[in-house]
Amino acid sequence: MEKAAIKEVQGLSYPNMTANLSSGDLVSESGCFHGDSVAIKVARILPYCLIIIVSLIGNSMVIAVVRKNKRMRTTVNFYIVNMAVADLMITLYMPRMFTMAMFGFEWVVDGTAGLVFCKLSILLNQTPMIVSIFTVVAISFDRFNAVVFPLRTFVSARLCKIVIACMWLLALAFRIPSVYAVRTMIGQDGKLYCNLLLDDTFGEVAKKVYYHFNMIAIFSIPLLTIMILYTAIIVTLKRRKAPGLTPENSSNNSEGFRRREVVKKKVLRLVSIVVIAFVLCWFLYYVRLSMYAYGHDLPCDWLHVRLVLAHFNSALNPCLYAVFSENYRRGFKKIVVRFYCRRKRSSSQSGDSLGSLRRRQPAWDSNGSISIRIEKEIQKISSL
Repeated sequence: MEKAAIKEVQGLSYPNMTANLSSGDLVSESGCFHGDSVAIKVARILPYCLIIIVSLIGNSMVIAVVRKNKRMRTTVNFYIVNMAVADLMITLYMPRMFTMAMFGFEWVVDGTAGLVFCKLSILLNQTPMIVSIFTVVAISFDRFNAVVFPLRTFVSARLCKIVIACMWLLALAFRIPSVYAVRTMIGQDGKLYCNLLLDDTFGEVAKKVYYHFNMIAIFSIPLLTIMILYTAIIVTLKRRKAPGLTPENSSNNSEGFRRREVVKKKVLRLVSIVVIAFVLCWFLYYVRLSMYAYGHDLPCDWLHVRLVLAHFNSALNPCLYAVFSENYRRGFKKIVVRFYCRRKRSSSQSGDSLGSLRRRQPAWDSNGSISIRIEKEIQKISSL
């Protein structure tokens, strides 16, 4: 199927370009999904309907919980909020999967607007992805410091915000070459494609260097760092002995130490699961990048699976917080209950209060203050 797809796009014409394109930069996946039946197209779209809804609601609630609860404004929760923001940005890209399921990798918007959207798709999908990876590493460092150096604070809340800002700036810097090199191009079949033309923009070996850099610097090194940090955490926890219940160490300080250790282990369990889920969901995505650098590619069905797994992580994270974190679970419940009660109270009280207000109007004085008092009552009702 890969060879047939490459043959299908031979002889492409590229507007506003004079360089000869190498065969490695052709749209090798352009033949995917075109021949799928309606049932298969619907089957590809349905998971994304659920992923988008859960991701939008879940990540928005994660941000709201930390924003409303001052006690949760810790470094690890700031990193979790940063991941939620990145997941929301990735979710904004997901409607592209609908057009991909229906029309394959064909780009449905042409002209200048099509080129702009082509470049924006790189930023919306890949920049937050890099930020998520950096955030996972930062979370691992945070847990490493909390467990190995429990009495020292290396990253304050203010420094944490600076680190998060640097993550976004660095991720944007990593994606500038791809944004510059991406083009819209028309194939022999008359269809438009959005493709990354690295060799034709920067030189003959640019594509291999770029994809290897992504695989090594943005996935392999962070993954190795995470494994080293969590290995150190596990070794430290096994060596550390909890204080016994002897007269010498049965004081309040010892009890407080045990409580802090329990909290740290619960947080460690949560972030460990989040890290494992992230690696599993994005692993196939980066394996494909490494294969693509050498001119190989996955079958069409696996190309779709890799995207579903990667995007599924955006919806999975808030679900993990709800399952494994009591604070987030309690915060989610409060938001849902508050939203339900506010809607119920506003719908019932607005009608009853405004009706009784109108019935009381004749009993008020008629020296010009009636309208003022009515306005004040309406403002009170609307503020509930």
